[in-house]
Amino acid sequence: MKKTLSHYIIIALKTFSHSKFTHYIMNRRSALKNISIGVGITVSSGTLLSLISSCKSESSTTSTSSAGAGFLNQKNAGFVEELMDIMLPATDTPGAKDVGIIRYVNVVLDKLYEKNDQKVFNKGLGFFQDAVKKKFNLGSGLDVNREQLTEVLDDWIGTKNESRKEEIGGLLYADESDVAAKDKENFYIYKFLNNVKYLATSAYFGSEEIATKHLNYDPVPGKYIGCIPVEEVGNNWAL
Repeated sequence: MKKTLSHYIIIALKTFSHSKFTHYIMNRRSALKNISIGVGITVSSGTLLSLISSCKSESSTTSTSSAGAGFLNQKNAGFVEELMDIMLPATDTPGAKDVGIIRYVNVVLDKLYEKNDQKVFNKGLGFFQDAVKKKFNLGSGLDVNREQLTEVLDDWIGTKNESRKEEIGGLLYADESDVAAKDKENFYIYKFLNNVKYLATSAYFGSEEIATKHLNYDPVPGKYIGCIPVEEVGNNWAL
């Protein structure tokens, strides 16, 4: 059966693998290292971004009003965007908000995630928002600042959870139906945070801004050379 472009993109979205960006990621942000427990960094190619390039923001920055149509409403899109920007903040290079990745992420969630994956994402989002409210006694509202969100992220996936890596990993790779009732909330939250970080890094490193201006980029590569010293070509490639 002939496979479509969408088939390969979905595979890319769901495949966890090491990439040429690993070294760049680990040196790019200390923030990523501080919130990495149990949440694998996975980077897909720019193919994903080309599929939804029509959704690219005309501005260099993204706000909740420019999150675009998609799976998340404006309020939740703004919340997720803030989490992504904490994970990928602006330093000497643009942050998640600067690149405007929430527009891509919103479309990916809407068009490429299966219904059950969308349900799991939504449940995790809701439970994580509840955890934020509970920590800061917010009642029904969700008026939190960046520092507070960072604190909650650190509670769940910060380095203080180093001793729980096996437990967290077990939840991440467990089937929803196999998770005990007492662990369901944690299961959904960790699945949500894993998805957020995966989508953020995928969209970020595949964006035109980062791929062409901050990484090595060659849209028309030359001949294939199977064995060559990495020092000759570098390892921070967008393609």
